[in-house]
Amino acid sequence: MKSKVLNIGLVIALVIWLLTVTVSALSFTATMKASNTTVAESTEFTITVNVSNLDVGTNGINSLSGYLKYDSDIFETISKSSIEGLNNWAVKFDETTGKIELTKTDFVKSAEEVFQITFKTKSDVSGESGTISYANISASNSESEIKATDISTSITVGSAGSSGNTDNTGNVSNTNNIISIVSNNTVRNNTVKNNSVNNTNVSNNAVVNKSSNNAVNNVTNYTNTTVEQDMPYTGVNDTILALTFVVIGIAIAFYVKIEKLNKDIK
Repeated sequence: MKSKVLNIGLVIALVIWLLTVTVSALSFTATMKASNTTVAESTEFTITVNVSNLDVGTNGINSLSGYLKYDSDIFETISKSSIEGLNNWAVKFDETTGKIELTKTDFVKSAEEVFQITFKTKSDVSGESGTISYANISASNSESEIKATDISTSITVGSAGSSGNTDNTGNVSNTNNIISIVSNNTVRNNTVKNNSVNNTNVSNNAVVNKSSNNAVNNVTNYTNTTVEQDMPYTGVNDTILALTFVVIGIAIAFYVKIEKLNKDIK
């Protein structure tokens, strides 16, 4: 009886140890930073992607890939020439799928910038915002694939040529190039005409406009933020789950074998 209990305990200990080793997978963090989160119409800006928190084994990583997604109604179309590899990373871009692949001759073990994309806002989109994201991110250390969490940022388009000057009435200024900030967080049925705002509820030095003689209706609680996801990937994916079941199966087979040997000895 004691031998049987000991065998079960050994098998359980083996399974726990193997699961611990499996779940402690390699990981890294990808982040995205915009040169400016509020950009005028028909104006260029840059998005930079870097890697950090590299728990990627002794080698480091020498490749990175993911899929670029952006609002084509807000931003001009991106081509390969719009993407620049940084710190000796070489870039390959598939314009059909949006996949960006990068490789490097040496291995990266510490935080650094990987690539930069130059975007340009379209005309006649002032007051609107668009999202840029890099998804399905993975890297390689030449031995295994390492995943990271998707990243994104939001860009708001300001009035073309806005520079923080007062308007023709001298009553409202936009000192921070920020749009759609209202004291009660709601703009209802206001009309922007001849560069003047005909509503006394607009405050905080913000100008809400689309273009002359355009109506701004029912815009509620609008804010401009940059979303940067930098949570490291924990390593629990489909491959690891499959490996877990294999480990459990091996442990069970090992236990059955021990029991058979014990019976043969007896």
